Amino acid sequence: MIFDPFELNYTKVKAWLDCPQLYKYRYIDKKFTPHTPFSALGISVHRSLDRYHSAGGDLSDLILYYDDGWHNHGFESPQQSMEFYNLGRKILENYWVADIAADRSEIVFTEKEFEFEFEKWRIRGTMDRVDRVRGGYELIDYKMGFENKTAEELKNDLQLAIYAVGLKKAFNMEPRAISWFLLVKGEKISAPYDPATADAALAVLKDTGEKILALDLSRKGNCERCPIRKLCPEVIKIVDSRE
Repeated sequence: MIFDPFELNYTKVKAWLDCPQLYKYRYIDKKFTPHTPFSALGISVHRSLDRYHSAGGDLSDLILYYDDGWHNHGFESPQQSMEFYNLGRKILENYWVADIAADRSEIVFTEKEFEFEFEKWRIRGTMDRVDRVRGGYELIDYKMGFENKTAEELKNDLQLAIYAVGLKKAFNMEPRAISWFLLVKGEKISAPYDPATADAALAVLKDTGEKILALDLSRKGNCERCPIRKLCPEVIKIVDSRE
């Protein structure tokens, strides 16, 4: 795949905001970030939920979709793989119970790709789920939810702000609410959509897009939390400088 700095998505923007070296590693050098048990679990659960809401079925079908889509990578041992598999199965069982019990709105689509033009860039992404609600639509993003999340963090979430712009520009669908579904807890955090976040999101896209074009790699992110900290040559330089 040819490197295209004029195509942006949330994952690329977040990588740059976290650290330009992480962006370079993934999108210029075309190297894969190693899978972890948590990333493998997230992929597996997302796959099964997409298939469940697309094909339908009951709990047994949902578990079958999970088995079919199990992403068995990034585990240190078969035992660890089984532990995370069982955790994912429990998460899906709780989700199914919550989904059946909820006064569910109409699901318009899941895992829906969008694309729109913004100045010199093409903005792309994939929405986990969109429901129809009174007066418009609700954007729902699945989060594993191992860390605590708050409604205030939801209102300031860059990813959902970008997706809300995409919903409007790509499909002419008016966002009215944004939500995180915390899968581990089986809970949903929701807030009314604030149209003012659209301008802020576009400003971040423009600012980050310009910096990516300039390719200034001098800024360093938080190396201790970086997924490529054991692979990045800049981390080695930092360590060497401390010795």
